[in-house]
Amino acid sequence: MYQVILIALIVLFGFFSVGIPLATLPSFIRDVLGFNDIWVGLVLGLQSVITLVSRHHSGTLADLKGPKVAVRRGLLLALFSGTLTLVAVSMSGYVSLIVLISGRFLLGLSESLLITGALAWGIGLAGPKNAGKVMSWSGMAMYGSIAASSPLSFLSLSYFGFPGAITLAILLPFLAGLISMLVASSPATGVERIPFYKVLPLVWKQGMGLAFAAVSFAGIAGFSALLFKQNHWENAPWLMTIFGITYVIARVFFGQTPDTFGGKKVAMVSTGITIIGQVMIWQAGSSLLALCGAAFTGFGYSLVFPAFGVEAVKNLEGKYRGVALGAYVAFFDLALGITGPISGLVANTFGYPAVFALGVGACMISFLFAISLKQNKDYL
Repeated sequence: MYQVILIALIVLFGFFSVGIPLATLPSFIRDVLGFNDIWVGLVLGLQSVITLVSRHHSGTLADLKGPKVAVRRGLLLALFSGTLTLVAVSMSGYVSLIVLISGRFLLGLSESLLITGALAWGIGLAGPKNAGKVMSWSGMAMYGSIAASSPLSFLSLSYFGFPGAITLAILLPFLAGLISMLVASSPATGVERIPFYKVLPLVWKQGMGLAFAAVSFAGIAGFSALLFKQNHWENAPWLMTIFGITYVIARVFFGQTPDTFGGKKVAMVSTGITIIGQVMIWQAGSSLLALCGAAFTGFGYSLVFPAFGVEAVKNLEGKYRGVALGAYVAFFDLALGITGPISGLVANTFGYPAVFALGVGACMISFLFAISLKQNKDYL
């Protein structure tokens, strides 16, 4: 399992290329470039749209060339993305925005290759019977990175400004690339390019459950800091950290539960807890209640990915694993890509609390998808 842990470390350091911009770009777009919340949502959502449409390519590359190749190409694109973001700092207005968007485009490709490749890599080394564990470790690394990105970005901004924060988003993925040299390759499993439409029917229900639950994360990532700022609350940088801490706690202590009890049961419990967290942020009258809501959301949302994912993996043939995992994770990208601009519109029209009301409704739909899954007889 040490190889899987090393892959998780690669994801951890590589995903700072996503987490640090996520923590810093909303304020940069609003306060420095002078654009409104709709633009914030569009710029943040663009990355997920690109990640979504490139999942097929990433999965196919992992199947045909090997997942290690996919991961290392993803890390290289992360370096290019960070460099473009640094260039955008020296510009202003729409020119800066266009360069920033170009960087987000590359980051979308990077994330697609990194996550799809890492999942296929881990499952290839550990075996399908440990799919839930691999997804738990990889997801823990992703959101651990996002959790650490918030305070790390705050410190970097305080001492070195926006360029210093983005420089970290370049250096840490470079470190991930060095770690990748220590991990054995898992063999390519595919011999032909498989159309996406052939694997979508195998994972669509699990993917939709993941997508609707992901709306809760998108709201917190994109608009929690702006909610705190509007209400003149302190400790805004700690909200994502608390989300990440409870996310990691759930993965550490309960990461094996989807493999042990089945994805359906775990998905139902997890989405239920996430709903409670979103209600608390929606109705928060103080920063303390909002922080508690982030804790509940992080804890509940933590096991949504492996819970629905275990149910998806049991339908997959090994030679299609990369493409099918790409299709499953694409639903997460779809959620973020759509939620970004929709949440921006909702915030602009009804205020920031309404973004989390949207999260409540979406998580309720995710709960219904969890109920609709067939219970595997092995877990009865």
